[in-house]
Amino acid sequence: MQIDTAGWQIWIGGLLLLWLPGAFLHRLLRLPSHPDRLVTLALQLGLGLALWPLLLLWSSTLGWRWTAAAAQITAGSWLLAGAVSLLWPPGRWARSVPLRRQRFWGTLFACVLALTLATRLLHLRGLALPAWVDSVHHVAIIRLLLDAGALPAHFDPYLPGGLLLYHWGYHAGVAWLAWLYGRLDGFGVADLVLQYGQLLNSLTAVMIYAGARLLFASRRAGLLAAALVGLVSWFPAYFLTWGRYTHLTGVLLMVPALIALWQLRKPFHPGTLIAAGLLLAGLALVHVRVALLAALLAAALAVPLLLRPRRGILLRWGGAAVAALLLTLPWWLWLAESSWARSMISPRSDNLLSWAAYNQPDWGLLWAPRNSLLVAASSAGVSWLFGWPTDTLPTRLAGAGWLALLAGTALWAWRHPTLRRPTTRAVAGWLLLAGWMALATLLLQAHHLGLPSLRFIHINAAIITLFVPLSLASGGLLAWLSGAWLPPQWARISTGLLALAIAVSGAQGMRTLVNPATVLATPADRAALTWIRDHLPADARFAVPMWRWMKGVYAGSDGGYWIPVLTDRASILPPALYNEALPRDTVRQMNEQFARIAESGLEDADLLAELAAQGVTHLYQRANDGAAPLENNDTVQLLYRQEGVSVYRLAAPASP
Repeated sequence: MQIDTAGWQIWIGGLLLLWLPGAFLHRLLRLPSHPDRLVTLALQLGLGLALWPLLLLWSSTLGWRWTAAAAQITAGSWLLAGAVSLLWPPGRWARSVPLRRQRFWGTLFACVLALTLATRLLHLRGLALPAWVDSVHHVAIIRLLLDAGALPAHFDPYLPGGLLLYHWGYHAGVAWLAWLYGRLDGFGVADLVLQYGQLLNSLTAVMIYAGARLLFASRRAGLLAAALVGLVSWFPAYFLTWGRYTHLTGVLLMVPALIALWQLRKPFHPGTLIAAGLLLAGLALVHVRVALLAALLAAALAVPLLLRPRRGILLRWGGAAVAALLLTLPWWLWLAESSWARSMISPRSDNLLSWAAYNQPDWGLLWAPRNSLLVAASSAGVSWLFGWPTDTLPTRLAGAGWLALLAGTALWAWRHPTLRRPTTRAVAGWLLLAGWMALATLLLQAHHLGLPSLRFIHINAAIITLFVPLSLASGGLLAWLSGAWLPPQWARISTGLLALAIAVSGAQGMRTLVNPATVLATPADRAALTWIRDHLPADARFAVPMWRWMKGVYAGSDGGYWIPVLTDRASILPPALYNEALPRDTVRQMNEQFARIAESGLEDADLLAELAAQGVTHLYQRANDGAAPLENNDTVQLLYRQEGVSVYRLAAPASP
C-alpha cells in the first residue's frame, strides 16, 4: 500500500482526532501547561486516546447506539472545541509558554519526527492489508463496533455465539475515525488500521521524548531518547509486522498516565487528579498487560515517596486509581461474568511445568536487531562486558570502556557542586528504570520460585516493551555525559548533532522492516477478496488453507483468512479469538477438524465431501507452498483465478 490522498487524510484526521479533543480536555480541566510544549502535547494526545473508548463505553452502558451521522456531529464538535481551546485567549500556547526558547529543540525534534514518519511510511510499501493474524480480529472488532453503534456483548457474525472479551479500547479510536470519514466497509476499515497504526507508531517519539524530558529534567535526554526509539530500536516499529496495535496504543497511553500521576506530587489540583483517572481508565481499556507494567513502574516511583514525609501523594494516586476503576466499572462487571476472564486474571500454581515451558524468554526478541547496542548503552556496558549476546574481545572492551567512562564521569562530577544535582538526577532515573525491569522480571518469572503466576501476561510481553526503558535510559545517560563534560552551549549543540546523526544513520537501516512471512494477504488476495464480495451470493460459506498458529489456535495461511471480515461471506475458520470466546468443548471440536485441514490441505476428496455436507459451498486457495490446483476433483469448479489466487465452487454431496 502506498500513501495517497486518502492515506494523508487518515493521518491528518487521526492526529486531529487525538490532539484537539485532548487539548480541549486539557483546557477544561485547567491543567497547567508544562514549560516544554512537547510534554503538554504528550498529555493532550494521551487524553485524546483515552476519550474515545470511555465515550463508547458509557454511551453503550446508557443504551445509546451511534449512527454515522451522530458520530460525525459528535466528533466534529470535539474537534471544534479543541481548536477553539488552542486559539482562544488565554489558551494559546504562545501566551502560556515562550516560543523563542524552544525553537532550537523544536526544530531538532521535528527533524527526528520527520525521519520517523518517513520510515513508517516506507514500511507500508507492498502491504495490501494489515499483516499477520492479530490484524484480522482487530478489523473484525472495529466492524462490530461500527455495525452495532455500541459495544456489543457477542462476536456475531464472525464468531457465532462467541463472547466479546477482548480489550477494545484501541478499536474504539479507529471506529470513531471510520465514522468521521464514513469508511464503514471491511476494506475501508482495513486501510484505516494500516495507516492509523503507523501514525500511532510515529507518535511513540513524542511520548518517549516527554518521558525522558521529565525523568531526567533534560531536553537533551528527551531528544536523544526520541531518536533512539524512533530510528534505532527495532520495536515498536516491528509491531506493524505483527499487527500489535493494541500493545502499541497501551504504551502510548502509559507514558502520559504516569506523567499525570507524577504531577500529583505538586500542590493539589483537582484537574490533574481527574486527568490521571481518565488516562489510567483509557489504559485499562486499551491493554491490561501494559497497564500491569505501568503499575509496576508506578510502584517503583512510589519508593522514594515512601522514604520521604510526602505519603499524602500516594493517597492522590489511590484516588486516581479509584476514579479509573469507576470510569471502567461496566467493562469489569461484564468480564466478571466470564469464567474464562476470571481464570486468566487469577494466580494459579497448578501446572507449573506447563506454564514454565510457555513462559520462557524468547531470546530472539530480546536480541532483535540493534537491541544489543541499546542494552549495552542503557546497562552502562555491563551486557557487553559479560559477553551478552556475543562474546568477542571488541565488544567486551567496548563494554568495559563505556562502564569506565560513566563511572569515572560520575566520580568526577560528584566533586563539582554544579554537576552534583544533574548527576544525582541521572543516577536516580537510571535506578528507577532498572528497578522497574527487575520488578517486572520477578513478577513474570515467579513460577521459578514456586509462586503462583498470572496467566494473562508472560515474559515476552515485557520483552517487547523493553524499548521504553532502554530508550529512556540510553538517552538519559548520553545527555548527562555531554552535560558533564561540555559547557551548556556546546552540550546543546553536540547533543543536537548527535541526535541528528543517530536519526539519519538509524533511518538507513529502518527502510525495510516487514517480515514477508507475516504477510498473509498480497495484492492478488485483495483483488480476489473484492471479487468474492462483488460476485458471490451472501450465503456462500468458505473453507480456506490453515495452520496451527499456537497451542489450541488455528489461523489462515493466506488471504482467505480475511474472507468473513472483509467480504461478509462465512468461513469455517473464524478469527483467532475463538479460543477464548467459545466454550471449551466447541473449541476442541473445531480444532479437530482444523487439524485435519492443516495436515492434508484441501486436496483430500473425503475431506471435501465432509465439508460439503457441513454446508461449505466455496474454497479459496493461493498457489504457494506447493499447493496443487483443485480442478482434478469432480466436485470442484473453478470460478476465479488471477495471479495464483483461485476461488472454487464446491458441489453439494449427491443424495443417496
